[in-house]
Amino acid sequence: MELPPVGQRVTGEVVWHAEHNQQVGIMLREWAEHEDLLPRFVERVGQTVAGRVTKIAPIGFFVRVADCVEGLVPLTEPVADMAKSVREGQPISVRVVAVDLEWTRVVLAAASGT
Repeated sequence: MELPPVGQRVTGEVVWHAEHNQQVGIMLREWAEHEDLLPRFVERVGQTVAGRVTKIAPIGFFVRVADCVEGLVPLTEPVADMAKSVREGQPISVRVVAVDLEWTRVVLAAASGT
């Protein structure tokens, strides 16, 4: 199932919020019935996976590594130059650094040679 495009109205439930950076996590009702794919990525920590850049942000860039699974390549010193050259939609290889099931987050790093 693809993510809804920016600006599309959706119905869901707020599952977490962080006032300090004005972020919320929302579970979309139509996704609530689908299997949670994130636990599968716990065993992939340390592996290189193929993905596609979905968003570039001041903190780094997001990469979709599976249906309904996106992770962040945080903007660190070695990644800073690379972040200037990536584009939304670009295929990219990334290494799975960590999976946080409680916060439903995937942390990625640029794969060697990317």
